Amino acid sequence: MNMKNLYLYGKLFTEDFFTNMKNLGKITESIAEKFLIKNGYKILEKNYWLKRYGEIDIIAKKDKIYYFYEVKALKENSIFDPSIHYSSQKKKRLEKLVLYYTNKHNIDEYIRGLITIKIGKKIKIKKYENV
Repeated sequence: MNMKNLYLYGKLFTEDFFTNMKNLGKITESIAEKFLIKNGYKILEKNYWLKRYGEIDIIAKKDKIYYFYEVKALKENSIFDPSIHYSSQKKKRLEKLVLYYTNKHNIDEYIRGLITIKIGKKIKIKKYENV
């Protein structure tokens, strides 16, 4: 796959940029955020960190319901779906983080979700809820 001239949101990203997984994570979380905003969500927090359990990538709200999203991504040429990286261990940690956050903020209605992104010439986004 040739990604030397990939433009996302008016910025040029080179193939070297995407070889660093940290960079890939940052840009895909930004893509997920813009996707959610476009679909009527309000972004409340990004990269919410709790030392013991890790991080919630995106916390959003729509129609009085809170959403807690994990974002996973792969390059387009991968034969796998990005959701393969959403392990049972990660699910358990996310559950604990969400419970902590909802208890701390007195939140009753919430949904845990996953956003997967495949990056290449086209960006393919899928949103899963209650996973």
